[in-house]
Amino acid sequence: MYNFTAAAATHVGHVRDLNEDSYLVRDGLYLVADGMGGHDGGELASAAVIDTFRYVWDENTQPLELFSLQEWLTQANRAVYDIAEGRAGTTLTMLTNVVHQQKEQLVVANVGDSRTYRYRANDEAFLQLTQDHSAVAEMVRLGQITAEEAREHPARNVITRAVGSTLRLLADVVLLEAEVGDRFLLCTDGLTGEVEDQEIGLVLASAATVQDAADQLVELALETDGSDNVTVLVAEVIEH
Repeated sequence: MYNFTAAAATHVGHVRDLNEDSYLVRDGLYLVADGMGGHDGGELASAAVIDTFRYVWDENTQPLELFSLQEWLTQANRAVYDIAEGRAGTTLTMLTNVVHQQKEQLVVANVGDSRTYRYRANDEAFLQLTQDHSAVAEMVRLGQITAEEAREHPARNVITRAVGSTLRLLADVVLLEAEVGDRFLLCTDGLTGEVEDQEIGLVLASAATVQDAADQLVELALETDGSDNVTVLVAEVIEH
């Protein structure tokens, strides 16, 4: 299994009263969620996902199989749905170790527009590993608007998939391998909606520690705009 050192940072931002983001840092399981819903529905939705994964991870003693991860996602979806019968939801992006076809790999999963990136020091490559499930991301993919226009588009907050919005969850799941020194960034759109990928990549590349990287990225989001909650989790692959 891959070993990591990881750290997270979160901030309510300059405008909101409530931080509807949640995150989980466990040895080998990293998760960020951005809740949506009326009143405190979003806060409850993101917390329900985190609580579900914290419980099943702490109870689980075996190496995680891919089919078990799917079951956990279904369980988390049900927990969120039960809170508000589909009237609240949450994004989700996660990174974890799994065993698939008797091989140890990493999984990146996502629902909504919270993202996971990888910075690889060996070739200085900064790569977005997830695809946003949002109205503007779909327009960008179809060539109707540019990525720059998407930032200012009036529909930029419209999510096309969320955990707990329906009883059937459709998550994107990507299997990958990693190298020592790889830094993975999991974040809500409070970061990516405000800060350019290039700037994010530079921080990931230059920060001395994962905690420094997380703190600097939150600070950058607050300086750039800060109208949204922002949550950042950085996990770096280390030697066994």
